[in-house]
Amino acid sequence: MNVLITGGIGVNGAMTARLMVKESLRPVLLDNRMDLSLMRDIQGQVDCVEADVCDQQALEKIVDDYKVTHIAHLAALMPEPAEANPRLGIKVGVDGTVNVLEVARAKNIKRVVFTSSKAVYGEILGEYAPPNCKPVREDFPKHPADLYGTIKVCCEEVGKYYRETYGIEFIALRYVSIYGPGKEARHGPLSFYGQLIEKARRGEKWLVPQGGDQLNDAVYVGDVARSIYLAVKAERPGESVFNIGTGKASTPRDFLDAASKIFPNHRIELGPGPSKLGRSKQSYCVFDISAAKKHLGYEPSYDVEQGVKDYVETLNRVGR
Repeated sequence: MNVLITGGIGVNGAMTARLMVKESLRPVLLDNRMDLSLMRDIQGQVDCVEADVCDQQALEKIVDDYKVTHIAHLAALMPEPAEANPRLGIKVGVDGTVNVLEVARAKNIKRVVFTSSKAVYGEILGEYAPPNCKPVREDFPKHPADLYGTIKVCCEEVGKYYRETYGIEFIALRYVSIYGPGKEARHGPLSFYGQLIEKARRGEKWLVPQGGDQLNDAVYVGDVARSIYLAVKAERPGESVFNIGTGKASTPRDFLDAASKIFPNHRIELGPGPSKLGRSKQSYCVFDISAAKKHLGYEPSYDVEQGVKDYVETLNRVGR
């Protein structure tokens, strides 16, 4: 396999590239900026290309130059920038995805793996919300509550069209809350778990009055990378959309407890009870990941303690 990863030097892309290197692959990483701070340890084992997914000719040239056979399409504008600039959010999200699919069609690319989000489901209420947390399956109704989720739904539907019309093996992976090295710096408010870990590491004083017991499914970026790799290499799976998470609920207090084992002198105070933790809509939930287990062979490798440990070790390794 020759794999192209769009958004390849971002939080998810860097970890996916690191895993593919371990699996004896040399991925091609496309990004519109060359901030290599998350991948200093593998920089010589990947090919980095500065380009934009909105430039179809550039995509075609990269596919030709590196003889790409599979594409993992991770590039997207995050929720807050998309809300601030809807036109750009749609251009990067929808137009960029169409460009990837058009290149795949023109160049006979075997498979496109698209990273989607629980944002496609929108606000999650009733028995599926905490404290009951009935697991959310892939057939849960899609009612996105923001532009980011709307873009993801649109891309999934466009991918489905290309699969059914042109035979492209399009696979969408929907993720629960993701935490991983670099997210605190790059995604700010979207990285509550990362803030807990990194502020504990830096010894910063931080008081969070409420929310320590908020139940939610949070997946470590190492498992995100594993799911992408499995989706890229799987034999033709019986399904094309998969929920990816841990299948279990955890709390911010679980994360702080794990960080405390590494940084016992941290200065974080975390209050009790549930909280939206800055979010306007209730999106906390637990994913049913049985389809991904069955068809992709996906199994979470990181519980909270293991995820926090690898998070810190990765930051230390890349010198952040």
